[in-house]
Amino acid sequence: MGKYEINELYASHALHLRFLITPNGTKEIYDAVSQCSRCGYCETVCPTYVISRRETLSPRGRNQIVRQLIEGKFRPGPDASYESLKTCLLCGACTNVCYGKVATGDIVLEARRETTGYGKSPVYKLVIKLKRNKALFAAAVKFLYLLKKAGLAALSEKLGIFYFLGMPALGEAQKKLFRAPLTFLREKLEKRAPPPETATLKWVYFASCGIDYIFTEVGLATVKLLEEIYGPGVFMKNECCGLISYNYGSLADARASALKNIKLFEGLRTRHKKFRIVGDCSSCVAFLKSYPQLFSGEEELLKRAEEFAGNVSDITELIKPEHLAGRFDPEKTQKNRVTIHDSCRACHGQGIREQQREVLRPVLGKNLVEMKESDMCCGGAGAYAFTNPRISARILARKTENISKTRADIVIASSTSCLMQIESGLREMYPSARIMHYSEYLVSIMKKKA
Repeated sequence: MGKYEINELYASHALHLRFLITPNGTKEIYDAVSQCSRCGYCETVCPTYVISRRETLSPRGRNQIVRQLIEGKFRPGPDASYESLKTCLLCGACTNVCYGKVATGDIVLEARRETTGYGKSPVYKLVIKLKRNKALFAAAVKFLYLLKKAGLAALSEKLGIFYFLGMPALGEAQKKLFRAPLTFLREKLEKRAPPPETATLKWVYFASCGIDYIFTEVGLATVKLLEEIYGPGVFMKNECCGLISYNYGSLADARASALKNIKLFEGLRTRHKKFRIVGDCSSCVAFLKSYPQLFSGEEELLKRAEEFAGNVSDITELIKPEHLAGRFDPEKTQKNRVTIHDSCRACHGQGIREQQREVLRPVLGKNLVEMKESDMCCGGAGAYAFTNPRISARILARKTENISKTRADIVIASSTSCLMQIESGLREMYPSARIMHYSEYLVSIMKKKA
């Protein structure tokens, strides 16, 4: 029997994955973390180490902490181990450069599930309760935005009300919320006329929560691109992908969300034989592609999850230069300088780096400018900016400085947390530029149909 099975830190299947599907095969957690050779190469790309120069805030340090926790060399508690695990961005940059491809993010999450009050956050519990009722969640988002517009959210934070309620993360969240549409994307897509029964569907659109409730214009732009390039498709009417539960709350909730989406996919497959599930938030899409991780060791569910994941695509990898040849307005393409922020779960999580550049480079020419550290995390990282605001702010300042050095007018990103985080940084430190999603930008420079 391995150390993984006998250590109480990983005794509960409901709380822990037990096995990780890694580039080196399926491994028990202890075996996975033991792959770390402590070479330190990961430290060159880890944002928390780069800004702090602290070993405990490096991937190497985190892996050693988890290993020692499993070996029982110290007990989990509110000490350096807590800070080390809590502050990991889960960006994946370390695994991407690691010669052994150690899955540090998933390893850290396994330890978090035992040591950092995982799933006990009042904000998480509130969000999950609200998300189980879509109408209630929609109303809550609009209410928070109205509070912000009226100045009451900022006042509440200054008065310490969010801290008094035990929800300081909610105070940080309202700082990043600059819009909330009166009509959400789901409502708009459900009103659209369905394609003819005889139509062959090439795509099914997956709406992430951030796109659905905040960046509706991004979802509409993505659907427009898909229709123009690939023809008719439908809205999946999906559930939340489950990423927020996986990262901050309950594996059971994450698995439940995944199963609902897998069943939706299987239902659509009975009517439409071959199509891609397409999303436009790289964080959500990367998680959809990793659904097999949730069911490792469960043969039947694993097979269904693999079938689902094998049919998922990010919008950024589906658009090719030839798809939009001749469709761009030359006047619009030469109007602004553009730079690309490579969202972590696109470049590190899915290997998507050059696809956007291959489309934009021939069109923008010298107006496409590269920023330094384009693939370094912006500090958004899902809810990280709300739960670790100080470290997040330092990482954001570095990203915003790199953007300003390009003198870009537009920054392109592909994840909703990046859109929110970088927008807040630009407003404060570089207001002459604005952030746009890749889909939204492409639609904005296309020729208008006569």
